[in-house]
Amino acid sequence: MRFTFTSALLAAVTLALHAKAQSIIGFSGDSCNGSQGDSVACNGACIDFSGRHSFEVFGSAANVVLFSGGGCSGEAFNFGTEQPNNCINVNTGTTINSFQCT
Repeated sequence: MRFTFTSALLAAVTLALHAKAQSIIGFSGDSCNGSQGDSVACNGACIDFSGRHSFEVFGSAANVVLFSGGGCSGEAFNFGTEQPNNCINVNTGTTINSFQCT
């Protein structure tokens, strides 16, 4: 099999698209401002959200569920599928302490 420049370029673009993983960052401010948390992978793990009031998804759309209790316990708030690069204010009327992102 012979590789051409076009097929090599197509393979590189395909790999780059697959490498673009979902991630999420929480912020202490209401508009993705204030103290910024770590960028974490949207892999279904339960992540601490204490002291955060907004978040932003990066990479591709992700499903986000927030929880009133730590360890993804308590009342759940399904924010649904969030598009990347949009700031989402978390105004649920209660404190949010953890979340899952997939």
